[in-house]
Amino acid sequence: MSQTTGTLKRILVTGAAGSLGKRLVERLINKQGNHVYATDIKPCPFSPKEEQAGALQYQRYDLRSPDFLEWVRQINPCQIVHLASVLQLSPSINRHIAYDIDVVATKRLLEVSTELGVDKFIITTSGAAYGYYPENRDIITESRPTRGNIDYFYSAHKAEIEALMTQYRRYHPELKQIVFRPGAILGPNFEGPVVNLFQQKLITGLMGYPGPFNFIWSEDVVSFIMEGLETDITGQFNMAGDGILTMKQIAQHLKKAYLPLPEWFIKFALSIARPLGLSQYGPEQTKFIKFRPVLDNSKLKSTFSHQLQYNTVEALDAFLKQQTQKELA
Repeated sequence: MSQTTGTLKRILVTGAAGSLGKRLVERLINKQGNHVYATDIKPCPFSPKEEQAGALQYQRYDLRSPDFLEWVRQINPCQIVHLASVLQLSPSINRHIAYDIDVVATKRLLEVSTELGVDKFIITTSGAAYGYYPENRDIITESRPTRGNIDYFYSAHKAEIEALMTQYRRYHPELKQIVFRPGAILGPNFEGPVVNLFQQKLITGLMGYPGPFNFIWSEDVVSFIMEGLETDITGQFNMAGDGILTMKQIAQHLKKAYLPLPEWFIKFALSIARPLGLSQYGPEQTKFIKFRPVLDNSKLKSTFSHQLQYNTVEALDAFLKQQTQKELA
């Protein structure tokens, strides 16, 4: 069984150089009683002062490396927060590499966790794990199966990770776990596909489909993770702010024009763009606009003491305000 060192709780955080991971680590090291072991494939984002304070050790690792697992064995954490994930494919990260990082590395980390007797394993998957299907016109609760879409790597990988977590709940109940399924996360210095959407000069949508979004503020996500580490809470939880925003409403908040396009036109454009290397998405992308998951957050709000700082609209407005201040600085 993993043990704390003296009075220190040993917590491992993967994906620690990302926007969410960095903020979580900052919150953890500012709380007495924690010793945080943080890792990412990126260089250390923390100041020497933070590491020298004695509550943080940062190591740069590729999660696919045997050295990473050996380090985990050495530090023997009592709790793990697994945030590392591939958001977008790129010339350096194809689908095979993304699968090794997302799924294979998670499986190996779970194996080591049970070997060491880790007390609690917290992971963020995604609302995308539910998949993009016609039944998504209804608000999705945690009772909906997480079946993903094979033609969207992110959705498929998250669903496979969910299946792994289900296996470990069945065969290794001693490893207490929380699975968080966030909608779109917004916060200071956040990047990714959603932020890329905001940066377009013209916001396009799909004619006849509103394209709803749930947004959740990053500080709320961190607060729920913190409470998960500090309590006996276990289970699977959607993470979303109250309310939704359609693509048209998002365009209005951005003060940009909104242009809904017919499905046949988008499919035609993507069928040309992908072979030319102008887009990583093909004609199948339209279902990800048509059937975007809208997450019910009732279980999250009724289980955790922390209550949402921002709803969906407020999270978007806070993000846009922060972006404006950043541009003016």
